[in-house]
Amino acid sequence: MKYIITLVSLLLVGTLYFIFRPAPDYVVTEVTVSEGEADNAAEENRVDEQTRTESARREAMAEEFKKLEKARRNLESLLNRLKVVFYGVDLPDGERKKITEVMKNGYAHLKNKKLLGAYSSIDEISSELGRIEYIYRELKDIEAKYRDL
Repeated sequence: MKYIITLVSLLLVGTLYFIFRPAPDYVVTEVTVSEGEADNAAEENRVDEQTRTESARREAMAEEFKKLEKARRNLESLLNRLKVVFYGVDLPDGERKKITEVMKNGYAHLKNKKLLGAYSSIDEISSELGRIEYIYRELKDIEAKYRDL
């Protein structure tokens, strides 16, 4: 019991000493930059430039991805609208298969959405946007053809 009280009191005194001791005085000295440090500064500048380039690329990708998200929303609303229009309508087999195939492709693109991190460049996002827009145009043509249903 004496040992525990002694140990606790020593810890308490040590803690209070570190909390309430006076702050040490720091002396400010002038530092000269050596050649090795100058190389480090040049390396840091190069890294900063790469970081700025990378952030600009990410921003451009984010803007392109916003366009892709909007195209996906438009495609989804058009697919839902066409699903309602063609429900219970009898069409010839050839036309029905063509329309079904285009709608299945649209739903497949919407089901397997890639997020922004899945793309490594703007070109990949642009090609995905082109596919979505192509399916959207095909569905718009189908909608214009069968509008009076």
